[in-house]
Amino acid sequence: MNINKLNFKSMKKVISLFAVVLFSTMFLACSQAQTKKSVTTSNAKLEVYYFHSTNRCPTCNAVENNAKKLLEESYKTELANGTIKFASFNMDESANKTLVEKYQVSTSTLLIIKANGTKTDFTNTAFQYARTNPTKYAELLKIEIDKNLK
Repeated sequence: MNINKLNFKSMKKVISLFAVVLFSTMFLACSQAQTKKSVTTSNAKLEVYYFHSTNRCPTCNAVENNAKKLLEESYKTELANGTIKFASFNMDESANKTLVEKYQVSTSTLLIIKANGTKTDFTNTAFQYARTNPTKYAELLKIEIDKNLK
């Protein structure tokens, strides 16, 4: 009889410990999710987002690299003061799932997003020119960015 009481008390302690660990884990997960969400929130007038998968082809890399190059060369001040924000997201990472769902992307995608939520999908043009004619890609992307900054 004493053994059963001892086992019951031990079992209660194990269950209590499990509950504490479970709630602590849930709390930390929620805190981290909130932190990740706030990282992707900005006060930028224009956001340029590139979504890609883990496995990337040369054209996928060219789309991102040439977009970054254009932004760094032509919009250095706007990047520095936060008027324009550039970010690249791996769609395969669970941390980016919310953004992938929000923008309804399923393949490599280049979006230009205004502060009011209006988005321009620049993917087709990007994939047409980024690797084969990067100068034309930069020219067309600059025109689109300038148009969206107004």
